[in-house]
Amino acid sequence: MRKGKLSVLRILLIPATLIAPPLAAQNPATPATSSTGKGQIVGVVVDSLDGRFLSGADVVIRGGEPAAQTDSLGKFSIDSLIPGTYQVGVFHELLDTLGVTLLTRPFRVGPDSTMLVVLAVPSAATLVRRLCPESGGSAGSAVIGRVSDPETLQPVRGAEVSIAWTEFEVSKEFGLRRTPRLVRDTTDAAGAYSICGLPTSLQATLQARRGTTVSGEIPIELGDRPVELKARTILLSSADSAAKTGDAAVSGRVVLEGGSAGAGSRVELLGSDAVVLTDEKGEFTMRNLPSGSRVLLARHLGYGAETAPVDLSSHKEQRVTITLPKFVAVMDPVLVTARRVAALDKVGFNDRNKSGLGYYIGPDRIARLHATEVTDILRTVPGLRVSYGPNGETVSSSRGFSGSCVQYYLDDMQFTELEPGDINHFVTGGEVVAVEVYQPPNAPPQFTRGGGGCTTIVLWTRFKIRS
Repeated sequence: MRKGKLSVLRILLIPATLIAPPLAAQNPATPATSSTGKGQIVGVVVDSLDGRFLSGADVVIRGGEPAAQTDSLGKFSIDSLIPGTYQVGVFHELLDTLGVTLLTRPFRVGPDSTMLVVLAVPSAATLVRRLCPESGGSAGSAVIGRVSDPETLQPVRGAEVSIAWTEFEVSKEFGLRRTPRLVRDTTDAAGAYSICGLPTSLQATLQARRGTTVSGEIPIELGDRPVELKARTILLSSADSAAKTGDAAVSGRVVLEGGSAGAGSRVELLGSDAVVLTDEKGEFTMRNLPSGSRVLLARHLGYGAETAPVDLSSHKEQRVTITLPKFVAVMDPVLVTARRVAALDKVGFNDRNKSGLGYYIGPDRIARLHATEVTDILRTVPGLRVSYGPNGETVSSSRGFSGSCVQYYLDDMQFTELEPGDINHFVTGGEVVAVEVYQPPNAPPQFTRGGGGCTTIVLWTRFKIRS
């Protein structure tokens, strides 16, 4: 991809100005008042990119003097201005990511007058044409942004940014065909990247990498308009990604579908050992976290799992709200079954099943079990013992390996039980699509921690094996 993509665009809009007569004269019912000799600027900022108003933007006048902030409808007002010549500029995180400056031409504010100013973020089609000129006018959609250090806030040059997704094709000739796609770009001196030529209606993941440092896989979704543009700043720490702790923090709330608080929900920071349970109000706080753009995963018994990207830094505690949908089991049609098989191919389940080194339970067999809890599935596995403990049913090895210890992997990530039997509290039997069980020392390297002396149970759920 080309370099220097995000040079600043200086958008000079002619403000739609309405020079009004003295305010008292606008409404005959208003009692006459003495002239103040001061002027007023009112306006609105439109986000053409997402088809809404731009709220929370800083509005400045003159040489960068803060004057107002846009409300939820993108409106702002600047009062008591001395008559003279002014320019209005707008600053917002979205504009920083796009590399766009919104600035009006100079205009005159007279005594006892009101000027109306309308500013707009350029449309997706306009920005894509400017940022992807090498596409010859048929750029498709794009994902653009910047990579910054979360602590110094300085741009990160030379970082590889990639977006990955899977394309599915179905036909009578070849059945179901899945094609993994991966497109990369490298950040320039300003930390900017742009990935052009993307299809619309896209669900993908975005990731930045530099040396031994890698960000989380940030979910990215493009709509179905002819041209879509997504802007995303990625925080990439200079610390090695193996670091599990830091000085960042995040707090938030888990809400269950229907509006009730998600008390007892499990929230974990993917790629780290940080995991907490929500209180009776559904609130949670996680501290001593590593910096950077990462992903939270929330689960609650009987509800679907959901992720939430977070940009962690020691400078500011992040706040998120995660809503979990009610889990509803449905009968899978043939097409969904085919896609699920393809998804199990992608994570390597079917290849490992052919190796014969472990014990495997696929979707068809799990469907016949009609399991309510995870342990209903695991009790059918030779070499595992399911017993009842203080926190519910627990699983151990019946073969005497390493004191019968068991370690779990849930959708490719290690799952640590806070108490024995916790696995049933955070995953239902109906959510599980496939299971792998390995007795030591047969566990594959990606499912081995701490010497690999424990029995390893790998659970794949509908959250990862999407249909």
